[in-house]
Amino acid sequence: MLQLLVFINFLFLVSSAPKQSIHIIEDLPIGTSIYTFITDGCKTENSTGTYRFVDSQKNSNDFFLIDPYTGRVITKKLIDRDDFCLRRMCSCSKCEITLEVICVHMGQIYFNDLSVVIDDRNDHAPEFPKSSITIDVLENVPIGYLIPLDVAIDRDYGINSIQGYKLMEENSTNKSSINKIPQAFQIEYSQKNDLLALRLMKILDRESCDSLKYVIQAYDGGQPQALISKLNILINILDVNDMSPVFDQSDVRVLLSEATSIGSLVARVHAHDGDTGLNGLVYYTIVSLDPPSNGTFTLSKETGEIRLAKKLDYEKEKAFRMKVKAQDNGPQQGSIAAFATIDIDLKDENDNHPLITTTFNDDPTSGVENLLNRSIIRIRENTPNGTFLGHISISDLDQGDNGRVSWSLESNGTIAIKELLNNEAFLMFTQRIYDREEQSRYEVNLEAHDHGIPPLLTTLNFTLIILDENDNAPKFDKEFYSINISETIPINTKLLHFHAIDNDEENTLNSQIEYLFANETNQTIFLLNSTTGDLYLIERFDREETSVYEFDIIALDHGQPQSLSSIVHCTIHLIDMNDNFPIFDLPEYQFEIAETWTSLAPIGHVYATDADEYYGELQYMLISNESTILDQWPFGLTVNGTLYLKRTSVGIDYEHRSKYKFSIMAIDNGGLNTTVPVTINILNRNDFCPELINNSTALFFNKDLWLYNASQNLNEFYLDIYDGDNDTCLIELLSFNDIFRIESKERNRFLLSAFILPEHEFYILQFRLQDLVSIDDQPCIQTIQLVLAIGTNETNQTVALDTAREYLEALRLTSKRSHSYFDLTLLNVILLFVLLSIAIVIALVGMKLVFLPPSSSSSSLSSLSLRHQRMRQQRKLRSNRNGNTTGGTLYCLQGPTETQLPLLENGPGEHSLTSSLIDGNMKMGQDETINHSIDNDVHADEQKQ
Repeated sequence: MLQLLVFINFLFLVSSAPKQSIHIIEDLPIGTSIYTFITDGCKTENSTGTYRFVDSQKNSNDFFLIDPYTGRVITKKLIDRDDFCLRRMCSCSKCEITLEVICVHMGQIYFNDLSVVIDDRNDHAPEFPKSSITIDVLENVPIGYLIPLDVAIDRDYGINSIQGYKLMEENSTNKSSINKIPQAFQIEYSQKNDLLALRLMKILDRESCDSLKYVIQAYDGGQPQALISKLNILINILDVNDMSPVFDQSDVRVLLSEATSIGSLVARVHAHDGDTGLNGLVYYTIVSLDPPSNGTFTLSKETGEIRLAKKLDYEKEKAFRMKVKAQDNGPQQGSIAAFATIDIDLKDENDNHPLITTTFNDDPTSGVENLLNRSIIRIRENTPNGTFLGHISISDLDQGDNGRVSWSLESNGTIAIKELLNNEAFLMFTQRIYDREEQSRYEVNLEAHDHGIPPLLTTLNFTLIILDENDNAPKFDKEFYSINISETIPINTKLLHFHAIDNDEENTLNSQIEYLFANETNQTIFLLNSTTGDLYLIERFDREETSVYEFDIIALDHGQPQSLSSIVHCTIHLIDMNDNFPIFDLPEYQFEIAETWTSLAPIGHVYATDADEYYGELQYMLISNESTILDQWPFGLTVNGTLYLKRTSVGIDYEHRSKYKFSIMAIDNGGLNTTVPVTINILNRNDFCPELINNSTALFFNKDLWLYNASQNLNEFYLDIYDGDNDTCLIELLSFNDIFRIESKERNRFLLSAFILPEHEFYILQFRLQDLVSIDDQPCIQTIQLVLAIGTNETNQTVALDTAREYLEALRLTSKRSHSYFDLTLLNVILLFVLLSIAIVIALVGMKLVFLPPSSSSSSLSSLSLRHQRMRQQRKLRSNRNGNTTGGTLYCLQGPTETQLPLLENGPGEHSLTSSLIDGNMKMGQDETINHSIDNDVHADEQKQ
């Protein structure tokens, strides 16, 4: 019952469309499209099925081509309906052929059949065997005498074939050529028997007329105009009055089996001549044979026996019409030939076995392959039930029961079929899911027999070979493997043998097993033969390193497209011995820290292990490779192996030292130790800011050189920048960009020049310095000032430069005072926080001084007293400058963020610095120089503090 349901499901896979019928005219040009199959379900938006003829061996299929992707049918050859009729490819009354087509789409089979009716076209004119003939007739033949003629042949059919004949007497302007006996003959035509003859209607008289000329016209019924053919006849009237041969039987019909052997007597014709001697001796000749037989029959000239000369085939020719002439051996002018017609009908014999035409599916993607010899179908196991295998057509060229075929298929329940075309063709599908391990091949037998007597049998045997799929994984013969061995076992000892079996096909990739470690951890100590599964020891055991080896072994086949595998667990236990030193996890340690690393912050860890079970507790010790006292060494080490930066006055500085190398020792509690080298690389950080390295912060600009040496501008100043980190630096002019410019000449060297003549006494130029660092570091940006004194050839440059420096210093001090006021800005908040921090530090220092010895306090007090004394001198000098009413040349700045200073113009009660410099007030310059140097000392002390 289950198989019946499965078979019914297969039938639903095949869809049939209603039969269509079309008419085509014969002799269509090659490549003419006659029909396009549009099969529902055989074409979707994303894919299209493939079309093909069901039976590629049919003769009619040779005349057509079908596009496998569109279903369009075109003509492959010229189609001649008359030739189809002659070759019995279709009925002559209605030439109809059937094209059977299937479409395969995504496992679905769609069947279509198309009836093609070939309509006749009047493309053949009637044709006589000869264009003209000459007939000799005795003048004494009686009225009613018949002269047989060869009929014309028209290969068309029906109305387009011969419809009749017309006898016309010669019409000529030459009176001598006009028949002197008008209407002496009339034409007689029997369409039923296809006989054509001239019947004598008047008595002939050679003395009055020795010849007659006629034209017989054969015409068909073609439209719009009939086609005709002409036969010219010359009848010579003979003056001899002898007897002529007369056939015993002028119409002979013979039924001849197509199985008649060559040389057999087919028929015998006989004609009687009343004359004696040579005049009564009759000879027989074949006048015509339709269709032309090319020596199929032979006629004995003397006896009139017709014998078979070639093998007959009813499927090629079903009938012959032979015309035989009998003529005596007397004088030609006195002998009248007699004619007989022999119709030979062939009898069909059961001489054709049923013909089995196979078209197997060859689609590896669907799991079906057909070998070239067509007798083997290979199917992948696990192919879905109902997979299309192919189609088979069965035919028999015989007629009637001889051509009626019955068939049976024996497949042991492996193939399901769907019949098509009145039991003449069927489709084949799989009826089960195959398992090669259950059965690897099936023999299928197809028997087809006709219903002739005796019946003829044709058998087709083909084999279904089930291709192996990799559907079985290897299986180990044990669930797990476990052994106990000593760690002193020799190298190259065979430890274990792993064995697995695979039920897939033998001696194929699907059953070829390879043994592998599940991971690469144990491949350095064990060697696994991937082919045999033998496990060998290749390195000595060390139980302190590993006391138990647990790993997985994989048995892997080589199947495609994906291999299958199974895993078994293996355990190897070792017996312990105490023989191991501590081992670091790395042969060398490399650490990197920035030169700004925070004290006590961990730098890194070192780690060692001891494989011995009872000596595994380790301690770590730092060993310096230099003569440095360990207390002064900047690094410390905890007992658990953590490196850190100690609080030490030495510190770390990349510019001072970029690398430290030393060793760390690991000691187990049994006294065995191991050292490992350690390297700490100090990473450079941007801890230096760009600085201007020119000798002076004051520059002199000579206007006379500008005016009188325009071609050589000597008022150019090179500014060199130094950075302790050797960074590339940039400089940007922030003020007086409308007068001055700065250009880069080379790395960290820039050229300052004026592009218009400065007008004022001097300028305070502000610059922004910045170094270029990597993206993981912070650049240092700071603003500097340069004073540019403007003078002429008469200006004392030394005094002008010293005065400019003093002026720049005064601006700096003024800027510092201007920032002492409390202002609720972000800068002031930060400054306030810094001041509070300083106050806390001072308080802590004061508390410490309370507990110091007196000597320490007195020395500190004396240094503070000296420092205060210097500061008082500086303030005094500054007050003298600011209180000088005769100078009046310095202005208060509005704030440190100004990018342009106010111009020093003379006002009421003020004196010009430039005029004082020209007067050569050297004393003032010397005092200012002394005070400037004092200020520098005080400033240095402040920086030192």
